[in-house]
Amino acid sequence: MKTQHAILAGLTLVVSVALAGVVQTATRSTVEERLQKLEDIEAIRALLIEYGRALDKRDFKAYGALFAKDGSWKGGMGSATSPEKIEQMVRDGFSRMSPELYENSNHVMTSMDIEVNGDTATAWSRWLWVVEGTDGRPRLERGGYYEDTLVREDGQWKFKQRQAFTEINK
Repeated sequence: MKTQHAILAGLTLVVSVALAGVVQTATRSTVEERLQKLEDIEAIRALLIEYGRALDKRDFKAYGALFAKDGSWKGGMGSATSPEKIEQMVRDGFSRMSPELYENSNHVMTSMDIEVNGDTATAWSRWLWVVEGTDGRPRLERGGYYEDTLVREDGQWKFKQRQAFTEINK
């Protein structure tokens, strides 16, 4: 009887290991799928960085073009939906600021956490807005984080929704 139990236990173990291998193989992504996901993450990371570059260059048209056709932005400057309206919102926001505040400034994008799910994704990242102080040295103007929903539109990753949260405000 003990021998039969030992044999059954051994067979159960063999079947369990075999089934685990089948399940693992069935859920394992192909190399192509894993590569596509890494390429998507890198494309989204580049989008997050280009967002800061467009602001730093005051290229409001390029800035608006980073958003999907029905993309939206919400934050300290207000809120808007569509690339054209987002472009105008940022243009208007900068027109209300003293040029000395932003002429020699830069946006630092960090701590990017990106999750891709096919043609959609979410991202969380930190931002710092560094300006030139009256002494000519860098000075932190503001800082916070973004929560993003992204979409692949016409083969390119775009912001579907971007919300800026300010945590540090000089």
